[in-house]
Amino acid sequence: MNFEIKETRREYLNEIIELLKELSPYSPPKETYESIWASFLKQPNIYSRVAIHKGIIIGYGAIIIETKIRGGRLGHIEDIVSHRNFRNQGIGVAIVNALYEIGRTKDCYKVTLQCKEGQKTFYEKCLFKVGGLGMQRFVIQ
Repeated sequence: MNFEIKETRREYLNEIIELLKELSPYSPPKETYESIWASFLKQPNIYSRVAIHKGIIIGYGAIIIETKIRGGRLGHIEDIVSHRNFRNQGIGVAIVNALYEIGRTKDCYKVTLQCKEGQKTFYEKCLFKVGGLGMQRFVIQ
C-alpha cells in the first residue's frame, strides 16, 4: 500500500483527534481546536508525523525531546496510532522510524517509549528493546 509520512499540519487536526480515539476516548470540544493547535506549536521540542493515504490520515505519532540535567538529549515517542482499517501494513513502523530518525538528527543519546504488554512485539519490530518498567500516576480532577 502507498502512503506518505508528512509533518503534522493544522488541517490534519480533526482527523488526528478522531484517530487518537483508538487510544483513548477523550475528545476535546471542536471550539478549542484553534487554541490547542496554537499551544501545540509553541512547544519547541515536539515533532509529530502523520501517515497519509489518498488524502486520508491513517496514522499519527509524536516525539518529545527533553534536555537532561547533564546536557544529553532524550527522545520520548508518544501516541503511535494507525487507523484500524489500515493496520499490519507498515504504517506504525514507518511512523516510529521517522520519529526515531528525528531523535537521531536532534542528537538524542536515546529514544524511549512506553507501551502495553500486548504491543511489545510491534515495538521489537521497530528495534526497540525492553529497558525497564514503566509506571504512571494519573492526576484526577
